[in-house]
Amino acid sequence: MNSRILAPVDGSDNSMRSLDHAAFLSSRLDSKLTILYVLEIPPFVYIQSQKLLNSIMAELEKEAKTVLENAINRTRNYNLEPETIFLEGQNVGSIIIDYIEKNNFDYITIGSRGRGKFKHAILGSVSHRVLHHSKIPVLVVK
Repeated sequence: MNSRILAPVDGSDNSMRSLDHAAFLSSRLDSKLTILYVLEIPPFVYIQSQKLLNSIMAELEKEAKTVLENAINRTRNYNLEPETIFLEGQNVGSIIIDYIEKNNFDYITIGSRGRGKFKHAILGSVSHRVLHHSKIPVLVVK
């Protein structure tokens, strides 16, 4: 079918369950699966030490790498070789939407709540933004 499925992950249980759904769909539809990790860069306005800032960023990047490795391992049950993408920025939902629009995906699966600091009343703020701004079908997984 040659469709493309995007699965954003952040390491949360919901995002990993969402990845499972994406992997299942990808294996059944013979689709290309892309796993996306967007590193949410926290506001560093009060950190004046460049050394401390570099240390914090290194830890965040290390965590991102671990999440992506775990995600790849999780798709092995479906005999998939997904592409992994690492992006960073301050508005994760907008970054995901921009990535979808620039790369012609057919579907997206996303966890209903992730590990973001601020929550929306019903859905997580990232999944809420993606659901309401995506021009492609979105599967939100609890």
